[in-house]
Amino acid sequence: MSFLITSPADSSPQAEAAARKWPATADAAEAELARLAELLLEAGVTVLPAAGVLAMPGLACGPGDTAGIRVRTTSRAPHALYVIAAGELIPHTSADSAFAALYPLVEAAARPCDGCGADAGEPCNPNCLPDPSND
Repeated sequence: MSFLITSPADSSPQAEAAARKWPATADAAEAELARLAELLLEAGVTVLPAAGVLAMPGLACGPGDTAGIRVRTTSRAPHALYVIAAGELIPHTSADSAFAALYPLVEAAARPCDGCGADAGEPCNPNCLPDPSND
């Protein structure tokens, strides 16, 4: 079986299109980080900004997460918004993309936990297990 390849994956038009999706400079990535902070604040999330990083200590990635979530940028390419949660590092090209990924966690933080009884907006007990009846 043969496949028709019209251009290699690293051809100029495809490489340029991929490069346009990511922030072109560290300053552009910082601007996206500032926009993400605005989106999170509008959603009621406490955000602690620092140089190149946003910390959201009250936003957990799941039951038992007491570290919170961070989003950071780098001064070297590839420039992106890197969401750090539960030991995973997930790159996003824009504030909107990162916010879309974080939004389910924002919604979950607004509800009380059935597993450990934590109030809305409070972190779960470190040994919390989700209520199996909610699966």
